[in-house]
Amino acid sequence: MNVLEEFQAAIEIELANNLKDFNEQQKLPVNERVAKGVTMTNLSVQMDFYDDLPNPYCSRLTGSKKYISSVKIFCDNNISKFKEGGSVILSYGSLYKFEMDIEEDSTKNFILKPNNFNVKNCIIDSEFYPKNNWEINEVYTGIGTKLLKTATEVLKNNNTLLWKVESFLNGQTKNSYQSYSQRVGYLNDSQNKAYLNAINASDFCVIQGPPGTGKTETIGYIVKHLIDCGLKVFVTASTHTAINNCLNVVASKVKDASKVIKIGEKTSNKGVQDNQHVAKKSRLTFNSYLNNTYFSHNGIVIGATAYSLCYPNSKRLDGWNFDVCIIDEAAQVSIPLSIAAMCRTGKYIFVGDHKQLDPIIPKDSNNEMFAESIFSRLARIYSNEINFLNTSYRLNKSLLKIPNNLFYNDLLKSAAKTNEDSYNYRCNHHNDVLNGEPHKLILHNVFDGYQRSKYEATLVAELVSDLLQNDVDIKDIGIMSPYRAQVREIKKEVEKVLPKYIDKPFDKLLVDTVDGIQGQEKSYIIYSFANSHPLESMRRLDFFYSPNRLNVAITRAIKKCFVISNYKVFDIIDDELRAHSEYEDIKESLLVFKHYKALAPIIEINQTDDFEW
Repeated sequence: MNVLEEFQAAIEIELANNLKDFNEQQKLPVNERVAKGVTMTNLSVQMDFYDDLPNPYCSRLTGSKKYISSVKIFCDNNISKFKEGGSVILSYGSLYKFEMDIEEDSTKNFILKPNNFNVKNCIIDSEFYPKNNWEINEVYTGIGTKLLKTATEVLKNNNTLLWKVESFLNGQTKNSYQSYSQRVGYLNDSQNKAYLNAINASDFCVIQGPPGTGKTETIGYIVKHLIDCGLKVFVTASTHTAINNCLNVVASKVKDASKVIKIGEKTSNKGVQDNQHVAKKSRLTFNSYLNNTYFSHNGIVIGATAYSLCYPNSKRLDGWNFDVCIIDEAAQVSIPLSIAAMCRTGKYIFVGDHKQLDPIIPKDSNNEMFAESIFSRLARIYSNEINFLNTSYRLNKSLLKIPNNLFYNDLLKSAAKTNEDSYNYRCNHHNDVLNGEPHKLILHNVFDGYQRSKYEATLVAELVSDLLQNDVDIKDIGIMSPYRAQVREIKKEVEKVLPKYIDKPFDKLLVDTVDGIQGQEKSYIIYSFANSHPLESMRRLDFFYSPNRLNVAITRAIKKCFVISNYKVFDIIDDELRAHSEYEDIKESLLVFKHYKALAPIIEINQTDDFEW
């Protein structure tokens, strides 16, 4: 691979594809955009305003004009893909267009708030603004790929760095190893091997951590050792959630906020907000760090997205170069994004699992950087360098059996202390589901939607009710779906069965998309496919029939895993699909779903059973 040439081309391809997709999306009729989840219409609003200037960069206003501090949205049927922390455009015809961030998306509230930069443009008459007929649309900036252009300039101007990155990505880098041999008593043999190799390797280390094998714990000890050695460590991932999870574990071992820092806005830092051992900053240039006596100058870890290193376009970490870069959940990181991190760091440590979620990358680009994730490439070209964590502390033998067979060639084992669940559950609704085998595939025959199923949401609520009846703590339950629209539907139905004394239930009960739940675990997992017509819809079959997404969904549970689906999802007739353009790409994936159905204990629930609409 010619790294510079492919990298430059990849950035242009991604920019062009994203812009093309966005423009084509905006040309669709409003009802189609609403159905795709990228537009909300016929909205009512309630605005709150700043009494004074929001920040020093805003000008004084006259009359009843004010700066908007927040907007509460009223919507009868929110099926959008929008999520907390995302950016949207709130508009009223051609008269008003405000770019805002989603502050809250709950069963009770959908609230927008302008960030510190955009608030100067969010001005309206506070007394006579229109209350109805507003619209929300997806916002396109292309900022991510634009930031990556900075990395190409770094490579063009530094032949030594370019040669280093190119040799690495082409499988030509050879590690040498130091002789540090002090094991960590808490870690098992496979974890200690990964820990020591990460510390001793001269150039890079690849660690594969299947579900529940303690990869984040292993990272925590690696980072602590590096900090104790006085090194500057950069921790990154594809999402702030993954970065926050990683920093929380690191902080539990370092316990010094002067040495553990998270870079991001308030919504991005939510996962570490209450951790007193993590310092939170929106930015920290290297010059300001050098002049700051609070932060450690003898070993430090900073967590941020790789885009934060793309200065001068990004000012968040301007001037920094790190000794070591750790990329967590690296199977979700594209090769171009990983290069942005590698351009500012010395040694690279990649931690992930290419059997779990992949990055979203352009298809059919003929660009080698979009052929696979960075972790998949490294697992292929450095297969002898993979440190495989082989013991699951989450999945007991019964829960491990299906994913181990489907995805890991039966190489995983369950830790001795990972006990089977033998409790006898008392149930008002689904005794046959909760008792017996801990993993159940619940098949039904109700055809009520694509991306959203009230029937499945009601089944989920009934299972939650049964669990609570057995004194299960609500915080031990996790619920997920491939679709954000179903996440909202589930929240509405579950809220109906929750005891009134549970305050802010969705601060405790985890309900999210599969993509949002990777890296987390709960005692009880409920997965709703929420698609009654997968073959008839013929839309994004590669997304829906993703073996990696299935793997993530069925490996979050500690005690019980319940998968709810219309039987059509698994009633796959290949002849119906052969003429479809995606068939060749997904036929291997369909085999995994067929195999899963053959392995899973099945409970059939028909509409004629006692279901209350």
